[in-house]
Amino acid sequence: MCHGPGETGQGKRISRVEWHDGNVQSFDSAADQYDAARPSYPGGIYDILEALLGGLATKVVGDGGAGTGVVSRQLLEEGAVVIAFDPGREMLRRALARTPDLPALVAEAGAIPLRSSALDLLCFGQSWHWVDQKLGAAEAVRVLRSGGWWAAWWNHPWADSETWFDEFCALLEARCPGYSRHSRDVDWCSTTIAASEEFLPPQRHIVAWERQVTIEDWLIDLSSHSYVIALGEQGAGRLIADVKSLLHEHFEIGPMTVPYETRLWTAQRA
Repeated sequence: MCHGPGETGQGKRISRVEWHDGNVQSFDSAADQYDAARPSYPGGIYDILEALLGGLATKVVGDGGAGTGVVSRQLLEEGAVVIAFDPGREMLRRALARTPDLPALVAEAGAIPLRSSALDLLCFGQSWHWVDQKLGAAEAVRVLRSGGWWAAWWNHPWADSETWFDEFCALLEARCPGYSRHSRDVDWCSTTIAASEEFLPPQRHIVAWERQVTIEDWLIDLSSHSYVIALGEQGAGRLIADVKSLLHEHFEIGPMTVPYETRLWTAQRA
């Protein structure tokens, strides 16, 4: 089922969710929290992509693991033609509630329902680590035109010199089996994208920025992460309560200012 970008097999524009079921991680159970409090990405990320592609306006972009549409909305602001896909129905419903005309597909990165050579850019904001790396890399080769770009990036809190952050990370590492602060340093394209003869050698870019966030929004954001969801309702509730107490010990009334790094990997299709 391989259609042109933004089209069904009959040439009609996709303005609703279409279903292409897979078995990858879905954040549907935390869609409300994800939509409410996940941060967007710094403008420097899109400046880098603009430079690589010679501009984003009119470029056809696949937003993989689109979730509630954070990346899609930012790309649309840059003038790109965006097709969003994600394995989660509820996540994409939130994206469509914000952007009703967004072409959206319930699909996974290992089986993208688009024709070959359809995209100028295939990107993954905070989602490439959920992809079957071998299948995802092969699909990226297929759907990207020659000279097109694959990109994946992650927002990471990077307040390592601050006491509260060390205590926060230590608490998560003690209570959440799936969490490690060292996962920020993983090179997610080293075993597939970098090894593929279909891509030129990938590059890493780091964009540093600061996030202004209330304690309440920090806690809502935290509750939308997989390692917290995996604790179950009671375990997650206890963790959130303990994190709340920790943050109130360190921050007075008002927003937290948290240093972040967004780490971006890019590779050009040969």
